[in-house]
Amino acid sequence: MTFEKIELGVGDLPDIGGLVSRVVGVLRLGGVVVLPTETVYGVAVRAANAAAVLRLCEMKRRGADHPFALAVSGVVAIGDYATNMSNLAKRLARRCLPGPVSIVLDVSQSDSDFRFLPESVQKAVSKDSSVCFRVPDHWFTLSVLKEIGEPLVLTSANLHGNLVAISVDEAVEQLGANIDLAVDDGIINTEKPSTLLKINDNKFSILRSGPVSLETLQKLSARMILFVCTGNTCRSPMAERICERAIAARLGCKDEELEGHGFVVMSAGTSAAALGEAATNAIEVLQRRNINLSGHTSQQLNETLIQFADHIFAMTRSHREQVLSMCPSADTRLSVLRTDGGDIADPVGGDLEQYESCAKQIAIEINKQLDKILEN
Repeated sequence: MTFEKIELGVGDLPDIGGLVSRVVGVLRLGGVVVLPTETVYGVAVRAANAAAVLRLCEMKRRGADHPFALAVSGVVAIGDYATNMSNLAKRLARRCLPGPVSIVLDVSQSDSDFRFLPESVQKAVSKDSSVCFRVPDHWFTLSVLKEIGEPLVLTSANLHGNLVAISVDEAVEQLGANIDLAVDDGIINTEKPSTLLKINDNKFSILRSGPVSLETLQKLSARMILFVCTGNTCRSPMAERICERAIAARLGCKDEELEGHGFVVMSAGTSAAALGEAATNAIEVLQRRNINLSGHTSQQLNETLIQFADHIFAMTRSHREQVLSMCPSADTRLSVLRTDGGDIADPVGGDLEQYESCAKQIAIEINKQLDKILEN
């Protein structure tokens, strides 16, 4: 192949789909391609092509004790290879990816797609039956991964031991004639490779520091429970506070200590006004339980909240359908709060006793769901 370069963001770009297809075509022919990521420039080949992976090994001059990463298009694709992902692994993958985080997971399961890769490729990307997975958060590279529909072997575009490349020129200077195509998106300003973490069951450790800190990862590893209603001023905020109290009682801690025990409880509304106050009657009925709701401010349900939540409880079947319409992949984490599948009636506009009845029903249903919330 003859070396060529695609420059993104220079002049009038041709059809982006056409550019993506050009890159995919080179990769499918066994080519070596330099691609931008959100951290540094990487160099990639098809994981299914043993000869291309061998070219990459020879080019990088890196030993077997430094395996390459597998880049995939999303969290679902990771699950095809690491088929026994723990709840923590699923949580961090869902919240961090795409992004500047690489996750090392076990791929030794008999149903893992890893077994279909050529043996030489398996050796190049694994160590102790574990593989590093990467979902780069760069629009062009992610488009390439989605179109090619299979994993790429991806590593930083530099010689082993040298500084990482933050420009295509630096990558070409180090890797030279070994490259078939380079995609130039200018200077990448992070100058740090992705944060590398290894997850074993429900514990993680950082193998290489990067843009995402330990403190941030600890927060992202907390279990999040999300309650959804319409306006986020009565049912879902009452459920949020009642659930906090129930979990704290089970753990033997104070409500405000839950985050330190790895739990975050939130609520949102499908049609909520920003920063609205909780309904007066909702505040009153929780005050009877020594639960303070007076500081609550409403928030609109969004895809990020849905994506981050481990358990999503909708007040009604209609709310459940609205969540699914925003994020179909949430289905396995989503249910109506009532275990019989019914709706929690909306007390808005009602008197204090209607709010009291609603709060009692919410408390009963949360206690029924508590073992599910606390499992693992």
